[in-house]
Amino acid sequence: MAELANTCAHCQCSVCSGIRGTVEQIFRALEIYGWMLDAYVVDFFEDDLWQKLPSVWRSFLDQVSPEELGRWILGESENKKVWPLSLLALRRFIQVAEIGRDHRKPSTLKCSISSTSRIVEENREENPAKKQKLEEKKPSITAKDGQFDNLFGKHVKQKKRYEINVMSQIAANSAKKANCNCIVDIGSGMGHLARVLAYRHELSVTCVEQNRSLLDGASPYIGLIVSTVSRKWDEQLSASLAKHLPDFRERKPRHVSLLVEASSEARRQLADQLTRVFDEDEDNNDTGFGIVGLHPCGDLAASLLRLYANEESARFICIVGCCYMKLTLSETGAEIGYPMSRHLRAMNENCRLSYAALEVACHAVEKHCDKLKTNNYSDLIVHAYRAVLECLLLEKNPSLRHTQLKNTKLKDGTSFEELTTENLEIKDRPTDADFDREEVKSRLQQWKRVLTFGSLRLLLASLVETLVLFDRFLYLSELNLSPSLKSEFDARVSPRNILLVSVKERTAPIGNIKWSDK
Repeated sequence: MAELANTCAHCQCSVCSGIRGTVEQIFRALEIYGWMLDAYVVDFFEDDLWQKLPSVWRSFLDQVSPEELGRWILGESENKKVWPLSLLALRRFIQVAEIGRDHRKPSTLKCSISSTSRIVEENREENPAKKQKLEEKKPSITAKDGQFDNLFGKHVKQKKRYEINVMSQIAANSAKKANCNCIVDIGSGMGHLARVLAYRHELSVTCVEQNRSLLDGASPYIGLIVSTVSRKWDEQLSASLAKHLPDFRERKPRHVSLLVEASSEARRQLADQLTRVFDEDEDNNDTGFGIVGLHPCGDLAASLLRLYANEESARFICIVGCCYMKLTLSETGAEIGYPMSRHLRAMNENCRLSYAALEVACHAVEKHCDKLKTNNYSDLIVHAYRAVLECLLLEKNPSLRHTQLKNTKLKDGTSFEELTTENLEIKDRPTDADFDREEVKSRLQQWKRVLTFGSLRLLLASLVETLVLFDRFLYLSELNLSPSLKSEFDARVSPRNILLVSVKERTAPIGNIKWSDK
């Protein structure tokens, strides 16, 4: 497989050096506090988790209200309480070490050394005829035109609309920077992002969806599957735009089903298939394609990064990950989801992250703390009920440990008795005698401690996401593929809000680029 020359060297720019240092500092902090991330709140009473906290924390936090705790975690505390120095130091370290989650701040972490110029034949120019054609092409809808927002937003939830508006602009800017007008939307679902990229930004878009339940119509093109729902919405949007724009130029996205797998052979086949798809587009300027992933789940994000890094036709990537707990962590084989970078792999066991830690990193600390601040945390008290129930279940049968409750929507003010009777099989339910036990009543009264412990886990959770994203950043940096990380979404709207971007900046088309087979 062709890879960029001078691969896997540690970049010595200040950003990459700083990230490597921060990674090591985070793991040192987790040696002390990581046990909280590895614990499950459901085991709060069974494993006596409160007693494992430092005694000075316990005595102080018992005196802190949920409202005060929420403000303190977010750095908004103005009360006169004197917090334990170790807690203050931990919060300060997290604020310094984590990737900033405030999308309003302009700061971006970007590798400042790029070697892509070494692999470009600077005297070559791309196909003049196609270049002229692209320059003469006038978009039907400019990125600033809000006249058709309702058309683009049809069938789309408000959160998704917001994410698409931000993501599409960044992807379009990356395409321009990479001199590339073809984009692959991985995990495209119903194609909402793809339609914005195609019609608003005049890009050639192919949607790749691995979930065959979304796809049900046969396509004659290389045996792939087409989403009939997406195709229907494409037609509706095209018809609506054509009514308002006399010179409207239709650019419907293609919808295909392809497996994005981890092996190098599968990646090569995928890249070849995508190239064949784009070759049918007369507007293709022979400069490869970009990869866009709006919350690709688990290992899919790692597979996309490897596709970008190892396939010369992949010109840029824009991804926002999610579902970190679904990452493959096994040390067998090279294609694991975490760690990816040589720097973290060299740390061996010292870079280990548990399933529980990766799972809590997928939650939103901002929304959690907002609930604490506004006394709107009755639904969070259910975690205390579940921890009490865990003790009763284990008394009945140890095999019931971490039993999945029925998926019943809990109402505000749901009692412990209601939780157990509505969400458990009859044979597993606590008895009336269990409800009357003093031990059970005492534990139920400790709901604030359970809430506090869960809040401390969320305080630490951003360190876990930072490690995963720094690992991906360093993976690209080690391959001379200058990456950047920045919060682009409002974390209260879209909790996984940090975008990883990398562009292979070149002045020549793909066919004129020198690649190394080493």
